[in-house]
Amino acid sequence: MIEYKIEKPDFYKISEKRKNFLNSNMFNIYNKNNLWKYSNEKYYFRDKIKFQQLPEELESCEELWYIIKLFRIWNPTLIKDNNSKRFTILKPNFLEELLHNLDLSLWWKFLWIDFNETERKTFLQNGITEEAISSSQLEWALTSSKVAKDMITKWRKAIWKDEKMILNNYHAMQFVNDKDFLKQDLSLESLIELQSILTKWTLDEKDQEWRLRKNSDEIIIQNWEWTQILHTPPEENILIWELQKLLNYANDKDNTFTHPFIKAVLLHFWIWYLHPFCDWNWRTARIIFYWYLLKKWYWGFSYIPISTLIKKSRIQYKNAYLYSEQDDNDLTYFLVYIANKTKLAFTDFEEYTEKKKKKQKDIFSELNYLQLNDRQNKLIIYFLDNPKNYTNNSIHKNYYWIAIDTAKRDLEKLLEKWFLTKIKQGKYVNYFPVPNLSELI
Repeated sequence: MIEYKIEKPDFYKISEKRKNFLNSNMFNIYNKNNLWKYSNEKYYFRDKIKFQQLPEELESCEELWYIIKLFRIWNPTLIKDNNSKRFTILKPNFLEELLHNLDLSLWWKFLWIDFNETERKTFLQNGITEEAISSSQLEWALTSSKVAKDMITKWRKAIWKDEKMILNNYHAMQFVNDKDFLKQDLSLESLIELQSILTKWTLDEKDQEWRLRKNSDEIIIQNWEWTQILHTPPEENILIWELQKLLNYANDKDNTFTHPFIKAVLLHFWIWYLHPFCDWNWRTARIIFYWYLLKKWYWGFSYIPISTLIKKSRIQYKNAYLYSEQDDNDLTYFLVYIANKTKLAFTDFEEYTEKKKKKQKDIFSELNYLQLNDRQNKLIIYFLDNPKNYTNNSIHKNYYWIAIDTAKRDLEKLLEKWFLTKIKQGKYVNYFPVPNLSELI
């Protein structure tokens, strides 16, 4: 099996005379042609640069790439490659605005976006569910989102391996959202426990759930077609050493300040690069990304399923890793990719919540005469769109994070008003919308 290598420019094609010219005129060429645009929100690699229009002063795409690289000044990180060379990172200009907006939105605006308690819990539940499903589908869990949501919301037992992957991911998201867990440092034991939650009943060899990988496991990262090696993780002895450094960094024992978002991205990449477990390391990396941000009180990320957007750009996601590793350890590619997806995720969420609240406000005003609470109103709206579905005390309780007695009262009141009918099915009493619900409303 061949090792995959990205295309790199050949600077030997540039003559010494031209290099002298470029070095002498680099500031003028860079500023005159606004070449910073290739190192900002669009952080281009060579494969994109070769398709850009050349400034009049330049003769080839190699020269354009040469100038761009001269102005990329990186800062070293703690992450080292297999040859002990550090990964570096550059903070593009657009990132300052994004970090500022994240701080404002997550510390103030976002958390107080005019949610009531029921809405907050609903959005939180939806966010965790969506992230669990998309993160698993990213690794080819072959279950539709509709079926997966139905399984989670109705607490149906997972049957197939793909369903178990999704359910495990959901439990892992709940695990890292737990306040007691967030108060603790991340230890090797807790990292392995998290991995065991993610992999339960999905690995061919059960003992792999509770241990780090060994050299004898021969773990490599391949492309989707299993024809090329994309990445070879470090040897077992290096893994143990680097993993301890990662844990110290995650627990803020490095005595340096890094913005929490950037640090979460670095942890995401670091877990992937080390690949400490036999399988599902990509999901572990994304979970650790969430864990660190939640630990730093960026609670808004609980509502944002970033993996939903990553799932739509699998090739970009893979390339962000590969460019970072193969272009002189420039981790900025990965940082820019995650930052752009985060920016898009928050924009989508704010637009979604505004539309949803407006729609609900209009419908709630029409339902006001029924004198129902928010949960009951939302259930009525749900059944109007999904007349063949059902709920029960457990589903209602888990979805809204309420007591079982409160769930019973909600549903029984709707039953009394003839909006629902109930049928005993196995050990559950399920509530269905009446056939003429829309006429009654």
